This record gives sequence, C-alpha cells and structure tokens, in this order.
Amino acid sequence: MHLAHGDNFAAKRMRKRTQRKVVDYTSIVVRYMQGLPELLGIRTNIGLKRMGELDPKAFHDTCKSRFPPDEAEIQATTLYSSW
Repeated sequence: MHLAHGDNFAAKRMRKRTQRKVVDYTSIVVRYMQGLPELLGIRTNIGLKRMGELDPKAFHDTCKSRFPPDEAEIQATTLYSSW
C-alpha cells in the first residue's frame, strides 16, 4: 500500500504533535518530582495499594501536617493526581 503525499505529511505532523505532548508531559512530571521531596520530607512513606496504584492516604496525611486545613485537601488531591 502506497500513501499519497498528503497522507504522509499528515502522519508526520501527527507524530510530531504526539512527540511534543510526550515531552511536555515528561517535563511536568519531572518538575513535580523535583519539588516533591521538599514538600513531603525524607521520612514520608508513599504506600502502594496495588502494583502501580498509589495510596492517597499517605498524601492526605502528609499534607494535613504541612498545610492549613482548608488547603491540605487541595494540595493532597493535586499531588496525588499528578503522580
């Protein structure tokens, strides 16, 4: 099967767009991970419920001790969802 020129161009453009999204996503993850040790501290345990699933309780407990009550829930949810 031979692709027409327009189809080939569209496929290349789609690949580039996907690669840019992957790079953007990776840089976001790296930024969050770089800031996480400062927020959680050296003795914080982040538990796993199942292989590949984080335990949100660890995030909530830690944020409760580091943020005002009205902000703790928001911070915990934000951190948990970014992982």
